[in-house]
Amino acid sequence: MSRNVRHYSDMKGGMDRGPKKHISHVVERSGEIMNVASREVISTHSSNTLKNAAKLMRDSDVRRLPVIHAGTGKLEGLVTGVDILDFLGGGEKYNILVKDYSGNFLSAINCPVSKIMRPSQYLEKTASVEDAARIMLERHSSCIPVIDSAEKMGVMGIVSERDILPQGGELGVPVEKVMNRRPIAATPGMMLSDVSKVMVRNQMRRLPVISEGGLQGIVTVFDVLGFLGDGNYKGVDAEENLSTRVQELMEENVIAVSPEDDLGSVVDLIRDSGIGGFPVTAGERLVGIVTTTDILWWIYGQK
Repeated sequence: MSRNVRHYSDMKGGMDRGPKKHISHVVERSGEIMNVASREVISTHSSNTLKNAAKLMRDSDVRRLPVIHAGTGKLEGLVTGVDILDFLGGGEKYNILVKDYSGNFLSAINCPVSKIMRPSQYLEKTASVEDAARIMLERHSSCIPVIDSAEKMGVMGIVSERDILPQGGELGVPVEKVMNRRPIAATPGMMLSDVSKVMVRNQMRRLPVISEGGLQGIVTVFDVLGFLGDGNYKGVDAEENLSTRVQELMEENVIAVSPEDDLGSVVDLIRDSGIGGFPVTAGERLVGIVTTTDILWWIYGQK
């Protein structure tokens, strides 16, 4: 394992929250969604540039931006980190870059958000936590705007996967019961375009990076957003920029967990670190990955 990989069990002394108590894995599933939603909504407008939207996501630690009409305040759509990956060669939106901008990367990243935004899923303010979980799991959504009504379409808040996690503590369930046992990994030499394809096709927001059998780092949607937002580009040609290697983007300081760790520890770690998923290692070997989505499947989908 890379010397930059920290294991959660080695960090407990510095992150211990005190005595743990056993709690049920079933969180409250009814009531108004506004009880858990954030009322501080980071949003954008349809004429904002893709580059600016990517920087806003990265700087604000969000993967999705509701697109709100500047005049009426109505919800118009949603732009996500995965949409940006799609645009950068991950999927069909790459055709926009090729056809509308002739492969000119600098012109393309300054296109308006309206070029790639999607119709937004939303919840009305009277929805339940279970409604939010169902949509997140069925539609692969990590965040959903909450509106006042379908008629007015005014955004009142936003609810994320983290907002509907259990409280933490000892859940009595080992990570190995919930984790994805067949994680898709990247290598340091993979190109940005390849990583984009893998993430978009598999609806993933992070890939462990392995080399010579050991975990070397992790590459996430945020790393790609950071690449766009920082502006350190390799000329104007899209293909040249999309050939950027994973080793130039990845995070080398990685927190890993063990298969036998209690799932409640992962919930605590998600809240303490703000990170939504962790590689699972046995010795130096990558044996899985556990994410916020996996935990929600266990709670609401009975994974």
